[in-house]
Amino acid sequence: MNHFLRSLGPAVARPPLAEAVRAGLGALVALALVGLLVLGPTVDLGLGLYLIAPFGASSVLLFAVPNSPLAQPWSVIVGNTVAALVGVAVCLVVPDPTARIALAVGGSILVMLLCRAAHPPAGAVAMTAAMNPEAVQHLGFWFALAPVALGSAALVALAIPYARL
Repeated sequence: MNHFLRSLGPAVARPPLAEAVRAGLGALVALALVGLLVLGPTVDLGLGLYLIAPFGASSVLLFAVPNSPLAQPWSVIVGNTVAALVGVAVCLVVPDPTARIALAVGGSILVMLLCRAAHPPAGAVAMTAAMNPEAVQHLGFWFALAPVALGSAALVALAIPYARL
């Protein structure tokens, strides 16, 4: 029983405090800069230039575990973008919310794996599209370009030099 209880504990070693601060600060700076870029006063929010919640999860991978295969530029940008495409496509043809969400996430996993671009936050990108049919009706497949591809590329562009510091 004691072994079972211990198995429920953390599986990852505690990082040094400096490393935890570095990762948190990187995500803070990157999301703030991307937010300023896409939420500036000259940006038309009707074009879909805004932050989405899955960018927070992408930031965890990019700044806390940058060497993970799931945090590589291809996985982040392509994974998020194809998941958005699948999410929008499903949203446009499936009226039932439960089926729409399940098909969007399941389909995005299939497409990401076929593209060799597994990125766990991309499941939330597909789900975001599937849960927001009004926004998808307004933006259509543009959602995959902005905010998803543009925001993902901006986060990667900021994470690369940050990881090298």
